[in-house]
Amino acid sequence: MESICRAADCGYPGVAVGVAVLCLTAAFLLLGGAVLVRLRDAQEAVSTERSRTSAERDAFDRFRRRVVRLDPDTPHPPDPPSAGGGVLATAGSAVEGASLGDAREAYAETVMATPHYEEEYDESLPQSLAAEFGDGVAGAMVGGGALTPQLRSTLVASAERAREERAELLADLDREEAGIDAASDVLAPAADAAAEVTETDLDYSSYTDLVADYERLEWHERRIEALLRDRQATVHDRESERPHWYEYLYGCLSSPYPVVGAATEALVELSAARDRIASAASKR
Repeated sequence: MESICRAADCGYPGVAVGVAVLCLTAAFLLLGGAVLVRLRDAQEAVSTERSRTSAERDAFDRFRRRVVRLDPDTPHPPDPPSAGGGVLATAGSAVEGASLGDAREAYAETVMATPHYEEEYDESLPQSLAAEFGDGVAGAMVGGGALTPQLRSTLVASAERAREERAELLADLDREEAGIDAASDVLAPAADAAAEVTETDLDYSSYTDLVADYERLEWHERRIEALLRDRQATVHDRESERPHWYEYLYGCLSSPYPVVGAATEALVELSAARDRIASAASKR
C-alpha cells in the first residue's frame, strides 16, 4: 500500500486504498475477461468453419447439378493445324468430348470459386480433383479423355458424397456450438460471481454474508467441475469419431481445447475469490 502511495505521489492513505482497489479490480477483470474471450474466440472459430463448410456444401451441389445437365455424347472438333502445317493434335484432343471441358469449367466455377478457397486450399484444379474425388477421376478429368456416361455418373456420385460429407460436418459444428453456448451459461455467471467478490470491500460484510458468498462460489465450482467432466467425455468421444477434430477446428487458437481452458481458468478465479472470503472471515 505504501508503495502505491509513493507511486501516486500522495500523502493520503485513502487515495492509495482507492488506487489499490482499482488495480485489483482491473487485474481480476482481465482474468475474468480471459475466460470469456476464450469462449468468444471458440465461437468465432466455429462460425468461420460453418460458413466455409456451408459454402463448400452448396458448391458441390451446384457442381453436381451442372454435371448432370452435360451431354457426354457431344463431339468436340479436333485442334486446328499447327503453324507449321502439321495435322497432329495433342494426345486425345480429337476425341475429347466437349462436355469434359465444361465439367472442368463447372468445377472451377463452383468448388474452386468459394470465397475461402485460395486461403485454405490454394490447390490447382488437378490437385483439388485428386483430393476430393481421387487420382483416377482427376486423371480422367485432366488427361484429355472424353466425358463418358460412366465418368459423368462417377462425377455426380462423387460430388454428392462430398456434399453429404459437408452436411455431416455442419451437424458436428452445430453440436460444437451448442456445447460452447452451454459452457458460457455456466462460466459467465461464475465469472460474474467471482468478480463481485473481488469488487466488494469485504471489511464491511457480515460473517453471515461472507458465508453465503462462500457457499455461492462453491456452487459455481461444482457446476464447472461437472462441465469439465462432461466436456472431457465429449472430447474423447469426438476425437474417437473424428481424429484431430479439435486441432482442425481450433488450430488458430492458443489451445485446441478452449472450453476446457476457460473452465480451468474460471476455477482458478473462483478459488482466489474463496480465499479472499476466507481471509476476511478469519478476522471476524
